[in-house]
Amino acid sequence: MIGQRALIGLAVASGLLAGVLYYAGAQRSPVIVAARDLDATHPLTADDLATASLPPDAVPAGSVADVSAALGKIPRAPLWRGQVVLAAGLTEDAAAFHTGLALPRGMRAVALPMGAAQAVGGALVPGARVDVLAVPVGGRAPAGRATELLAQAAIVLDVRADTGAPYGGSIAKSPTTYATDRIGSVVIAIDAADEIKFADRIATSTFILTLVGSR
Repeated sequence: MIGQRALIGLAVASGLLAGVLYYAGAQRSPVIVAARDLDATHPLTADDLATASLPPDAVPAGSVADVSAALGKIPRAPLWRGQVVLAAGLTEDAAAFHTGLALPRGMRAVALPMGAAQAVGGALVPGARVDVLAVPVGGRAPAGRATELLAQAAIVLDVRADTGAPYGGSIAKSPTTYATDRIGSVVIAIDAADEIKFADRIATSTFILTLVGSR
């Protein structure tokens, strides 16, 4: 009799345990994912987003759980279809560069025309900090103008080829493009108050960038 009761108790306990495990395994948490491949150039709309359900232990930290929290925000980098949207990956500012870097609020982006020799031998990468020197061009700049330090520790947002495409972007597509892919400009962030000065110097100067060391 005691043995039967023990077996019944064991069966009940096993059933309860199985129910708990099934319930836990069946739980899902809503997360917001990209409904299609998205670039990092425009605010997200409802058509850009979808809701998916994942087991709680599979949800990445910082995932967006409500569509309204992502609407109007701009991805810091491109998103692939089905990729979970993270709150830290969204910003109020545009990240229009293939690097995913965003222009700091209140600043302006300007492309300075130059070749590799003026851009630290072509060693510059987005995210680097540079000082910007403007060397007056004879016959264009006013007489008596000396070399100027236009900006210090400006952030490099992008490096562009002379075709306007991202510098180095064609290397992976064809090995024959390596020799012809040349730097055409470097995009940096500047203060809004300096944009008129930079516009004038672009027409009258040659730019040289010097790399600022990390602290």
